[in-house]
Amino acid sequence: MKMKLSYLFTLLFTATVAVATATPSKVLLPVKRDASSVVSAVNTISTQLVTLNTTVSSYPGGIEGTLSALQIQAETIQLEVDLKAAIKLTRLSANFTDTESQKVAEAFVTLEPQIASTLANIVSKKSDFDDGLLGIASLSFLVKFDLQELSILSKALGSAVQDKLSGTYAELPPLILNEISAAFKKAIAAYS
Repeated sequence: MKMKLSYLFTLLFTATVAVATATPSKVLLPVKRDASSVVSAVNTISTQLVTLNTTVSSYPGGIEGTLSALQIQAETIQLEVDLKAAIKLTRLSANFTDTESQKVAEAFVTLEPQIASTLANIVSKKSDFDDGLLGIASLSFLVKFDLQELSILSKALGSAVQDKLSGTYAELPPLILNEISAAFKKAIAAYS
């Protein structure tokens, strides 16, 4: 028993020393958390939406679309990652001044039509996703799941931004969020 205990102690000590003296492979720098970083995060989301929409547009479905389906899924996952990062960044930001609020609001006004276009495109490809798994099975269940996740994340980002906007700019998000929510509901219904 004594030998087992000393072995366990040595192992624990060695592991503790190894963790304590390990050098990080990447130095983490503080992230700037302000309106300009939120606008940048929204621009990243916008770029990812354009990429996703382009890939969905060229998706042929069936067995020949299998690789495109994988690409669409990867781009959707990246969009989710971008949304989560923007939510966190927004929540950690200080409240925006009037000038900052205007810039953030403008970024979101620009984003809404891109979301609507991408969702409409996804709905138009429903029959292609229905036989998208090697041409023999449906991918619609996955599309529906992704749409539900993106809807939740979009709503969370909109809410986080609304909490940071000043004055009259805080009245704008509910209008945009209602349009985005309606577009998501329509797209999700198409895949239900």
